[in-house]
Amino acid sequence: MILEKLRGYGKVLMRARSGKVSDLLRLLLKRPAILAGVGGYETALLFSGRVESRLKALAQIKTASLVGCPF
Repeated sequence: MILEKLRGYGKVLMRARSGKVSDLLRLLLKRPAILAGVGGYETALLFSGRVESRLKALAQIKTASLVGCPF
């Protein structure tokens, strides 16, 4: 029940942001247990206070440049 709600929330969120559902989210929606695990991991990273937010932003920019994402 909770995973179904999480699935619906993810679809609504992606459509609101970009107008379509991304490939990654589409794959994760097929495996809701993995989606829940990834969501928990990402949430923990966002709220962890061990790394300064400035360094997190720099890591995101560096990662985007390495994979060729126009960040």
